[in-house]
Amino acid sequence: MFQFFWVRTASVWLAALYMVFGILLLLFPGESGTVFIWMLAAGSALYGLGHLFRYAKGRKAGQSLPGDLFSGVLTLAFALFAMLWPHVILSFLPLVLGALLLLDGLGKLPLAIDALRYQQQARVPLAVSSFLPLALGLLILVRPFQTAQLVIRVFGIALLLDGVSDLAACLTERRSH
Repeated sequence: MFQFFWVRTASVWLAALYMVFGILLLLFPGESGTVFIWMLAAGSALYGLGHLFRYAKGRKAGQSLPGDLFSGVLTLAFALFAMLWPHVILSFLPLVLGALLLLDGLGKLPLAIDALRYQQQARVPLAVSSFLPLALGLLILVRPFQTAQLVIRVFGIALLLDGVSDLAACLTERRSH
């Protein structure tokens, strides 16, 4: 009996946490993205410091560990860059996604054109699978920062809806017992 209520209470708190995070992401997408990059930078800094510590420890023991030195310096440099200019990192990620979508659409374009020209049965799915990535890729490349904020907002909506549905499921389950 205790475990049932413990699991339900934990689920309610988790649902509430999802809803709070969802609302924050929805209302403050720019700041949320910056905080995410800062957390990524902090994780990178810890990773880099760990490699530098292992390099120093190995050097004391007479070992040569240039990979640890390289990894440590590289990740610390990334961490410093991300802490100082988080918007650059946020703008860069959508650019990569936009370029990949554009290349995907361009790669499928000859297939879609042939399918349309020869009235093949799969012409509509081929056209959609070519033109949709082309359009999204161009949109992302033209407005990368706004796209990043849109993605953060969509993630916020998803978290909010997930939290609401979890909370509703917990409350419904609690009422039935």
